[in-house]
Amino acid sequence: MAKRLSKALRGKRRWLGVLVSPEIKSKSQMISSIEKLSQKLELSSSPKLMDFSVNQFTDGCGTGILQVKLADSFVIRELLEADDSLEKNGLSSLTTSGKIRLVRERLSNLD
Repeated sequence: MAKRLSKALRGKRRWLGVLVSPEIKSKSQMISSIEKLSQKLELSSSPKLMDFSVNQFTDGCGTGILQVKLADSFVIRELLEADDSLEKNGLSSLTTSGKIRLVRERLSNLD
């Protein structure tokens, strides 16, 4: 069995809490939207979808949590923080952190 890398040697990551457009109604649609975004930005690796909930808000928008590499997080956040990001990409940035627990707390407090 291979020895596991120490925490310091593992790749650094960020967790992005995103607002999801009402047009995205399933996990598979969300994953394809993330893949399109990844190809558009030419990222080193595609972001992983960790959490997804539909129709969390009264306007029909949902939320999701993406795991991205630290190096890619700056590029993704810049795109998702734009004013028209929800219309263009179907996603808009709400919060970010190095700990998924904090992102989950922040998204649950938005209700």
